[in-house]
Amino acid sequence: MFEGLMMDKNYWIKKSGQDGNIIWRPGRSLGLKGAMGRIGNIARNVEEILKNKRKIKILEIGAGFGRALLELKRKYGDKVEVFGTNYEKDWNQKLTNEYALDQGFKKKDIPKIYMGFDAGKKLSFKSSSFDFVFCQATMQYISDRALFIEEVNRILTNHGLAVLELQEFRDDHPKKYKKMVEIWQDKKQIDFLRYLKKFSNLKIKKSRGRDWHYLIIKKSEGFKLNLKLKKVINVEKISSKYWGIKVLYELR
Repeated sequence: MFEGLMMDKNYWIKKSGQDGNIIWRPGRSLGLKGAMGRIGNIARNVEEILKNKRKIKILEIGAGFGRALLELKRKYGDKVEVFGTNYEKDWNQKLTNEYALDQGFKKKDIPKIYMGFDAGKKLSFKSSSFDFVFCQATMQYISDRALFIEEVNRILTNHGLAVLELQEFRDDHPKKYKKMVEIWQDKKQIDFLRYLKKFSNLKIKKSRGRDWHYLIIKKSEGFKLNLKLKKVINVEKISSKYWGIKVLYELR
């Protein structure tokens, strides 16, 4: 989930339980239930897309163990192909396979994982590759979020949909770092969410019980946010109590 930036915190992957079972890091095994409060009902999103297409391709950016993808594959079977990305080398296909089989999923349910994937750069997928793209607990670690939003739009099919957890605000940070995304023009700050609302293919909803929002993207040809990345601040290097990175943009 930590795309485009290596974190300093000790993010353990798995531990041995007292009875010999494996304890998997819960924050990176967010399934459909965990996604509900963050980005809404993604199973419902999939069902809506399937009304117009017999088989669809699904991509999760920052998939962690891939639990949400595993659950979608188990639920919809041959109607979906599932793919995931992770940035860190340890979060690879082998780990996803081990997790899936330990959790009772079948081998045929396991998604293809692209490891070493930097979502803060141009995505290494062809245009119109996926019908549904989603990410949860990931966006605050992506080094160029404006580019990421544009790239997700690019890889969507003509009737594709994306749901991205923005994580644009953290109330548990000090005032200087509460806003995780800032836009500036002529020394004046432009509200990030208000700016996004100007685009007809974007819709913003509040994440349940959290400080931030999530973004719904419908495919739009030639879509550009017209933002230039000016600064990236790793707030976790400032304090281990803080989360993610803050990004500053200039309106082109």
